[in-house]
Amino acid sequence: MNSTPSPGGTGERITRKSGSNLALSFICLPKEQRQAMSVFYAFCRTVDDVVDETSAPMAERQARLQRWRDDIQAIYRGTPEQPLARELAPVVRQYLIPPEPLLEILNGVEMDLTQNRYETFHDLEKYCYGVASAVGLVSINIFCCQTRAARDYAIALGMAFQLTNILRDVAYDLQKFGRIYLPREEWSAFGVTEEDFRQTIPTPGMRRLLRLQYFRARHYFEKADRLIPEADRPHLSAALLMTGVYRDLLEKLHRKDLQVLGGPIKLSRWEKLKALRRERSRLGKIVAPRKPPCSVAVVGGGFAGCAAAFALTRAGHTVELFEAKPQLGGRAHSYREAKTGTTLDNGQHILMGCYHRAIELIESLGNGDRLEKHARLDLAFVSPKRGRTVLRSSPLPPPLHLLAGLFGFAELSWSDRWSILNFPTRAKKTPAKPGESTQLWLERLGQTSGSIRALWEPFCLAALNVPIAAADAGLFWEVTRLALFGSPRDAAIYFARSGLSHLLQPELGTFLQATGGKLHTATPVESLEVNESSGKVTSLQLKGGQRLIFDQIVLAVPWTAAAKFLPVSDRAQQLASSLVPGPILGIHLWTDRPLAPDLITGFLDSPLHWLFDRTSTLPEGNHGHLYAAVISAISDRIDQSGKELVEMVLTEIHRLIPSSQNAKVMHHVVYKSRDATFSGPIGKPLARPGPVTSLHNLFLAGDWTDTSLPATIEGAAVSGFRVAEAVG
Repeated sequence: MNSTPSPGGTGERITRKSGSNLALSFICLPKEQRQAMSVFYAFCRTVDDVVDETSAPMAERQARLQRWRDDIQAIYRGTPEQPLARELAPVVRQYLIPPEPLLEILNGVEMDLTQNRYETFHDLEKYCYGVASAVGLVSINIFCCQTRAARDYAIALGMAFQLTNILRDVAYDLQKFGRIYLPREEWSAFGVTEEDFRQTIPTPGMRRLLRLQYFRARHYFEKADRLIPEADRPHLSAALLMTGVYRDLLEKLHRKDLQVLGGPIKLSRWEKLKALRRERSRLGKIVAPRKPPCSVAVVGGGFAGCAAAFALTRAGHTVELFEAKPQLGGRAHSYREAKTGTTLDNGQHILMGCYHRAIELIESLGNGDRLEKHARLDLAFVSPKRGRTVLRSSPLPPPLHLLAGLFGFAELSWSDRWSILNFPTRAKKTPAKPGESTQLWLERLGQTSGSIRALWEPFCLAALNVPIAAADAGLFWEVTRLALFGSPRDAAIYFARSGLSHLLQPELGTFLQATGGKLHTATPVESLEVNESSGKVTSLQLKGGQRLIFDQIVLAVPWTAAAKFLPVSDRAQQLASSLVPGPILGIHLWTDRPLAPDLITGFLDSPLHWLFDRTSTLPEGNHGHLYAAVISAISDRIDQSGKELVEMVLTEIHRLIPSSQNAKVMHHVVYKSRDATFSGPIGKPLARPGPVTSLHNLFLAGDWTDTSLPATIEGAAVSGFRVAEAVG
């Protein structure tokens, strides 16, 4: 028998006729391997067609698959019967292909005869292994790979390919074969019913479900890329070409907003050729090897920890997230208030359009619709001097968008407005000195007392939670540059519709679980065990005493907790210990009628700073009103009783908004956040650690790390994405 299949045989004819994405990649192979892959692919195509031939009786299709099983066994001990099997035999013998993956392919396709729904991803994984990963295991033999590590690569890449196919063909598989490959367990997590699959427009739950499939497929592509054995890279040209095509397909699905219920979204022939050409140009170039996929523990479920867990999982690692509280969000979380059933944020937080990484996280989880979006800066202010006036930006390009708002802001004189408009130019020419206070810097830049009183001081308190006399000027400039002097969209204001934690849950936990990780809430980490001789964390210990081992640890807790976890000798521990906490007071007021006519009201010349109308978050059927009053940097009043604080806040509201005096407070909740933000010693440069510590496998995230931003949700998210890059 010939050692290679004859050219122009059955196998090559089937492969040419298929027009498959996979077959396109064979072009880069030497002739002998190309012919071998064509025969093997024809085998895969043929057995798959046996199952999909719905006009044939079930018993007949099962018999034909059994005939193939018999022929596979015959390849190793004699002569198979079918012509294509006889073409496959020399390929199997020349490339030393074991029988197991060939039989797994048959087992995989046979599942389509007996199963059209999958309860869990673990069940689906078995199917994907058979119809895709096993194909990869045969292929690496034909590619002449030499390392055992190539097996792991083939398995992960097969998963990525098949998950992409499943996502593309959701509508086709159901309409033509009655199959739904997406796991029922995940339908349930997003409130999706089988009827939702039959619609052409996805429901909100279906959008989240499809986004999860995209996220998981991307995870497996990244995992496969990390598993490429460098010694075998020259042998994997066909696999690398095909990866480029399939990744382009996956990203096209994403760009099309995963609108796959109306039918498959495919790459055009030109798009396929473009991807092949791009990837072929990269073959032979030196590629820096990536860190193998790791097991990572993220300690802390605030926005920093959640961003880190999301980014690391997307990058191909397996992540477990540990949070001491029952809910995610950290120092920006929400909870259900017992008496009224209202979901409250622990303190009133807002996001702005310039929170690019935080919004990326929220929208990547599919939760952008949980943000109440106001397209531009729109703030009302009240003062004893002017009563009510409004600072409202326009849709004009910067700086004109702010100019229009300043003209309408009656608290400012013409000289105040002129100094504000000149501020960004002067700030760039005369940057803040290290450790300089915001007030001194503003005065050096010629800012008027009126501009400081009406704009810069309230903005500084809101952004940094520190009076301008003590606030770090460098941080103040960074947040001002982004929020006020960026695009009009950057000045947009966002609220969480139903609580900050709901921006992250339950989707993040589902995403982690979908890729082999896990979310552990109400699970405090007690300590980290360190081996000083190796300079590594060897395990983490939970509060109950359980010890867990991970390759890498991300510590995403506030600076106060980080100082307890880190070794005393670590510079980050010393920097954390030097930070000063800044308290914020939040008072939630339930009233029988409105307190203020505006969504956001700033108070000038008052101990009260902000009042937010949160009536939209009240449970259905509640006909009252809800407000959140905020006092920043409240060190001198934080120990007063709740009754005293509520009386003070109401006095200020009634004083500056006279129309509120007839409103009756039905209920109130006082929330004192003593370490809401951080600041450094006055007059000294603010020293903050980066993501890397003195321990090789311990990394830091948190709004208090070196993000160039103050203690905001955006700063936390930035640190989470950055630490993921540091882990590698």
